[in-house]
Amino acid sequence: MRRPNFTMDFKKILSDGATLAPEILLTPDGPKRDFVVQFGAGRITGVGPLELFPDALPLPGRAIVPGFVDAHTHVGQIFGKALIGGEPAQIWRRIWHPMEKEMDENQSYLSAKWAFWEALRGGFTKVVNYGLNSPQKNAGVHRAAKETGIRLVSPTGLDEFSGQIGTGKGNKTWSEIKDVILAHIEYCAGEETITPSVCCSSFMGNSPDILSRLSEICAEKKILLQIHSNEHFPEVHESILQYGLRPTELLNRHDVLGSHVLLHHTTLVSEPEIELIVETDTATSYNPLASIWKGNAVAPAMRFSERGVRFGLGSDTTSADGFKNLMAAEACQRIEHGLPIADFSCGAAWTWVDAATSKGADATGGAGDHGALKEGYAADFLILDMMVPECLPSHDFEWELVRYYNRDQIDAVVVNGRLRLVAGQPIDWDGEDLRHDAMKAAATITSAPDIVRRHGPSNLYRPKMS
Repeated sequence: MRRPNFTMDFKKILSDGATLAPEILLTPDGPKRDFVVQFGAGRITGVGPLELFPDALPLPGRAIVPGFVDAHTHVGQIFGKALIGGEPAQIWRRIWHPMEKEMDENQSYLSAKWAFWEALRGGFTKVVNYGLNSPQKNAGVHRAAKETGIRLVSPTGLDEFSGQIGTGKGNKTWSEIKDVILAHIEYCAGEETITPSVCCSSFMGNSPDILSRLSEICAEKKILLQIHSNEHFPEVHESILQYGLRPTELLNRHDVLGSHVLLHHTTLVSEPEIELIVETDTATSYNPLASIWKGNAVAPAMRFSERGVRFGLGSDTTSADGFKNLMAAEACQRIEHGLPIADFSCGAAWTWVDAATSKGADATGGAGDHGALKEGYAADFLILDMMVPECLPSHDFEWELVRYYNRDQIDAVVVNGRLRLVAGQPIDWDGEDLRHDAMKAAATITSAPDIVRRHGPSNLYRPKMS
């Protein structure tokens, strides 16, 4: 069999909407052959059998899949992610917070744009940012989001609410906090691909009363409330010692949980806490690479799936490669859950593909708007090269997405109907200019004097050869 002709001008093909007939189209009902997707004005305008679209443009040897959703990341941490190798838990105290707190608007812009480029290269068309985002920093982050075209859930919170990190003692009154939130909502208004959210650093950064009020205003304004919860042993211990309750139990006691809430990590949740998450329709982010790289526990995502918990997959500033995240999501559950009970399907591939796409969109406030190749949804999708050795022969496309594909197979990335990357490179801004400016900023940001590493570079621990 001869290889199909892969010489295609994606800039021309995708410039103003198109009707595309790939070899495989990943629909909400699974992968389909001889199926077409049509889009225009930023939305999907038709999906169906090829015979209904006789003028569709063939894309031989290619698949079209929904863009991935990164349900949890920190775009202000991108320059420091290589600092955390071998570090013990609670790196936010020693590395992330000291590094982020002094960043200005331009540094925030460069950090975010670098993070967004990496995310798009990894197939993420939407990211849920969590960070030390003051209005000044958000100005830089929003500029980067609009220039790269990525879909962004934009937070306000930590800088404005928490005061001294880890104390629960804020430096603002509720009236002042409310004004910050309302101003952020107004700031995001009218942005087609940017939506507001509120983030807080768990019960350790805010009092139960403030958390309750934050949840109330987010529910009222129909925006996402992001909270780290049940991530580390010290957090669980402190919650029990201080309140006699585990973190999720504490949040429930103060009416914080709900369908507008996204709990990050939830690696150390008990069965009663899972029950509370189910009862309140609270969503979670499952961050498998963070568990592997940072030494956290592994969230019980198989239990989440079995119980109907709404969850997406997050990178947590590890590797912004959606395919690597898929593989880690399944592999962690196979080791934690599947092997002990001889569960060889371990949720089946579609469990993790859905978590990365449609269910990830649902968990992050995008239900019914994006995350699936469905008429009326936003045109957020990836065009994949199927003709490489890693991906052939093809027998089970969704398992192949989980185990064999990687970012090298992404030919094109489309967000909100606009072509954003071709072969990993931006089409309407200069990547080399960004690289030059970003690396200069990174050198300053990562040399903050308050950064403390407890584990030095790996080579320090290499045995000396006699």
